[in-house]
Amino acid sequence: MNKCTCCVLTAIFLIFSTLIANAQKLPTIQQANLRAPAGIKIDGKANEWGTQMQAFNNATDVFYTIANDDDNLYLTIQTPDPDIIHKIVNGRISFTINKSGKKNDDDAVVISYPIFDRKDRPTLSYRNKPKFIPGSASSLKQADSLMYLNNKRMGEKAKMIKITGVKGLDTLISAYNDDGIEAAAAFDNQVVYTCEIAVALKVIGLTVNDPVKFSYNVRLNGLAFDDIPGINVTRAPNGTIIGVDINRKEMGSQDLGSPTDFWGEYTLAKK
Repeated sequence: MNKCTCCVLTAIFLIFSTLIANAQKLPTIQQANLRAPAGIKIDGKANEWGTQMQAFNNATDVFYTIANDDDNLYLTIQTPDPDIIHKIVNGRISFTINKSGKKNDDDAVVISYPIFDRKDRPTLSYRNKPKFIPGSASSLKQADSLMYLNNKRMGEKAKMIKITGVKGLDTLISAYNDDGIEAAAAFDNQVVYTCEIAVALKVIGLTVNDPVKFSYNVRLNGLAFDDIPGINVTRAPNGTIIGVDINRKEMGSQDLGSPTDFWGEYTLAKK
């Protein structure tokens, strides 16, 4: 293995190790406001944030960062847990912004992603993490190939965003839109999943010129019974369940059928 490949493997190992170690040190809810890095891209890659998110939420088991610049509010969610990845991909994340600061705001804006047709979801591989073998450049190549395949399949299917609470916008919009709302998700080559959402401040009626404290909610929606790993449902042509086969070894340690969420408060950061 050449020196370049060795450096890449070492860097990947350090980044992944740092991600896991930081979970024990980070707050459950992000404590401070934060300016987004210049030139930030919504592409499902967390390169702009380095190796650390701002919080690790125990209720949802995800790392996250919320930030802003003069034009947009950003949410970045990250997890290496295959059960949580499955829950997000098949149940989606819902990001709620309550401008009033209350939890029951009638004018709340809710952005949900990724949105798939139930019969046309991507087939992803994220339960068997690739191993980097010292002295083997092929192990890095295999990990990169898995990353490429997962991201290709994700990109082909994750083309819709669900929106509620924004006047003049349809409930479903394309991920490639001119409405001021962006979302993207991707895997790295250690099967760490990152989901990014950006919303224009003007869409939610906020401005850095007059920053006010608002509340936000991040929700991992519970999975439908049929989508929980280890449960094989047989249905009649009319949809009635006629048989259920349960393999507890495949169900994982998470209660994937129940939604999990958390609330936080944020004030837009000025320059």
